[in-house]
Amino acid sequence: MGLEVLGATMYTCVVWVVNCQMALSISYFTYIQHIFIWGSILFWYIFLLAYGAIDPSFSTTAYKVFIEALAPAPSFWIVTFLILIASLLPYFVYASIQLRFFPMYHQMIQWMRNDRQTSDPEYCNVVRQRSIRHTTVGFTARLEASKRFEASRRVEASNPFEASNHFDASKRLEASKRSEGKFEDR
Repeated sequence: MGLEVLGATMYTCVVWVVNCQMALSISYFTYIQHIFIWGSILFWYIFLLAYGAIDPSFSTTAYKVFIEALAPAPSFWIVTFLILIASLLPYFVYASIQLRFFPMYHQMIQWMRNDRQTSDPEYCNVVRQRSIRHTTVGFTARLEASKRFEASRRVEASNPFEASNHFDASKRLEASKRSEGKFEDR
């Protein structure tokens, strides 16, 4: 087997695997997603036909590689299919285990709607409690917060009356949120 056949087969498998993995990860399809996912696969075959039809002095070893070598060979189609299955099987297994045993909040809400349990307050409370997780703040957010803190300290040092008003307003806002039950310490 020549390198041109191996290369075209390899890239065909890559195009199929990447696009099918995108299709597996999408929850709700739109027309545009269908057009881009399946259209890019179709475009790859059109590219193979067009590049193979170009003069051999430009396309060199890829001259009619798809029409003469790949398309008529059943092994090309079988290899493409088997590699697609072998590549997507671990992703599909992981996604299935994650959905079944470690569902995300939006997946649990979908289950509630599908099972018609949205009127069951006990089940809704269980879903709500599982959705509350401790969140972490990334480096960029911490850096931005420290910049804002330093800026507020500079304002406080330059105008103590304005800074004390800002401090009192933030304390009042925090107290009102606590009384409404919308604020929690973490």
